[in-house]
Amino acid sequence: MSLSVHTSSRYRGSRCCGTGKSGTLLPLFKPKTCVRAGRPGRLATFMCLTAGFLILPVCILPQAVGSNALDAGKEISIVAVGDVMLGSHVIGVIEQRGVEYPFAKTSGYLESAHVAIANLEAPFTSRGEPFEKKFNFKVPPRFARSLVLGGIDAVTLANNHTLDYGLEGLSNTMETLDTLGVFYSGAGMNAQQAHEPVVLNVDGKRVALFGYSMTFPTEFYATKDSVGTAYPEPERLRASLTKWRDKVDFIVTSFHWGAEKRETPKQYQVEFAHLAIDSGSDLVLGHHPHVLQGLEIYKDRLIAYSLGNFAFGSYSRHAADSIILKVYLGENGLVSAFCVPINVNNVEVEFQPVLAGGERKKAILAHLRELSQPLNGDRQIIRNSGLILGEWSTFFDDWLLETASNSYWKGGEFLFSTDTRKNGGPARPAVDR
Repeated sequence: MSLSVHTSSRYRGSRCCGTGKSGTLLPLFKPKTCVRAGRPGRLATFMCLTAGFLILPVCILPQAVGSNALDAGKEISIVAVGDVMLGSHVIGVIEQRGVEYPFAKTSGYLESAHVAIANLEAPFTSRGEPFEKKFNFKVPPRFARSLVLGGIDAVTLANNHTLDYGLEGLSNTMETLDTLGVFYSGAGMNAQQAHEPVVLNVDGKRVALFGYSMTFPTEFYATKDSVGTAYPEPERLRASLTKWRDKVDFIVTSFHWGAEKRETPKQYQVEFAHLAIDSGSDLVLGHHPHVLQGLEIYKDRLIAYSLGNFAFGSYSRHAADSIILKVYLGENGLVSAFCVPINVNNVEVEFQPVLAGGERKKAILAHLRELSQPLNGDRQIIRNSGLILGEWSTFFDDWLLETASNSYWKGGEFLFSTDTRKNGGPARPAVDR
């Protein structure tokens, strides 16, 4: 049995607990809930508590996770990962092991969501002249099938490597992605095209994905008459997001920003993330540092300042740990999210991200909690299991979900439904410009 926020109607009328007007859970273990009359004895109380804990995960948990969104019928799930670069050292590995290799151990997680998003950190091209800088990446176009096989639906092209091989490299990339049906935003033939979002139709809901780059070289920024990436001038950013706010159900904004290997966001990252949310964004995703930075809840919207690396063709000892982030969004903002720690140390996993387990999993989550706490007024938003709840939740909801996720669903991974596209899960989104 698969449990996710897509709760069937039979749970909503459950007699296992009461709910308030907004779906907030009421205290579960009041004596009158367990015993119709009289004062409960010790045995009766014990039996009630035991029964409550046995039925709690099935009857209450799905309702608690999804109550904020399900009432409106507008919930959506998004999986986001970090930097993807299938060139350099990984080329020989893919040629030997096949294009399905990089995401073979994570595709089920990506396919469990309505939309899976990554940062594409290199052009798919075999042509073009390299830009004069320290690192230039390119990936054989035939490797692009890895994205589809891995469950990635959309990518942002707004980064400091998209134009490594100039106009020809970007054109080849866009043609390759169009052929495969992988959606993209953040770059274009001119500034107007680069700043336009890609709008996806997901189960009848419209999701706009914006991509912006704030990294060097500045020559990569698109202008009125030149190809490039979208740079978010504050007024243009505000106007773009505001323009689309009433046209779509959800807005996801991706930024390429910050400093490499830096674990804390710079002040401008915080300011632009807040500006994006103030202007209508429902979720902010960050890339470029290659390491994890903290997460923040701002106005009941989630900000992931850096998701680190995912499948990336380097052996950097600094980029060893990362996460897969799954986010549930509802009409009023963040419903819930979950951080799944992954090992991206290519000395160990050889360009194939794998789920971290045991002490390493605990250490990654503990470090992410440490990085996130100062960003949230010294409040801890990430539970020990990796669970994050929106502002709709009460203390009881927090305790209930954390207890259930740790006890019954292997640390909260129940939020990743086993219903993938291969066995009747969410269908791939369609473009809807």
